[in-house]
Amino acid sequence: MRVLIPALLSLFITACASTPSTNSRNDVSESNLKPGECGLYGWSTDSRRDFIFFADKDTARYNGPTGPVDLAAQSAFPSLNYIDEAGNPVSLRLGEGETMAGGMRFPSARIVTTSEDGWERLQPVALIQGCPSA
Repeated sequence: MRVLIPALLSLFITACASTPSTNSRNDVSESNLKPGECGLYGWSTDSRRDFIFFADKDTARYNGPTGPVDLAAQSAFPSLNYIDEAGNPVSLRLGEGETMAGGMRFPSARIVTTSEDGWERLQPVALIQGCPSA
């Protein structure tokens, strides 16, 4: 089982990196990671397990309540703080991390946005920081 999980993760990361954009509401990534580059991948923790977050050293995208939003990182990768297109903050709270082959897993992370009324919105998300190998 320990060998199967890293193999499946590597396969998924490779698939994400090579899947073209379809511009659907759930499309958050147009990733073209090269071997040795890293990406941060996030899925909703509800029963649907939608792919809702992607970031690498150049880009970041979040599938918020109104659809995909491009984000600007506020520090070097892996950034925890972003600004959306309207200038609103979007941040990541990673929680406890777990080391795995080729990266880290954050099963209880949160994406934090702020509503127009000033309320924080916490989106539970499972994040993986992975680096495809050659």
